[in-house]
Amino acid sequence: MTTKTHDDTHDHDHGHAHAHDAPKPAAAPAPKAEQPFPYSASINEPQTVSLPLPADVDVPKPTISALTPADCAIGDADFVLYVSGENFFADSVINFAGHDEPTTLETDGRLSTGVKPSLWTDPVIVQVMIKNGPEVSPPADFEFTAPALRSRKK
Repeated sequence: MTTKTHDDTHDHDHGHAHAHDAPKPAAAPAPKAEQPFPYSASINEPQTVSLPLPADVDVPKPTISALTPADCAIGDADFVLYVSGENFFADSVINFAGHDEPTTLETDGRLSTGVKPSLWTDPVIVQVMIKNGPEVSPPADFEFTAPALRSRKK
């Protein structure tokens, strides 16, 4: 049975210690694209996880230690930007120059997203941040440099 009613789940509202002994959920939890962070799912849908987290749970604040690469020339071929740091999760989002980007959590713990240098026309330094739901990392700088000489038309 896939529908969930409030009657099925009202026990979790009372915070009983035995809540984690509840029988299996009515349906296997399906991943949701809009889910901002794993902790929010635990708070909003306690019946889909083994141990509901309290509403005042702290979301880990991400930090960036390195961007690879940290710059590119305007007009370069598209490439993958890798972000190294702490507190990265599958639901973490790379914010590149003010835009949330499709983000992948790599097996080595880094986050990655595609960058298209062809979209930029002028040299500029943009900010890269990582978002874990409401928590946002301090920004790191990524620089678009002037096009390489070989690509300039005479």
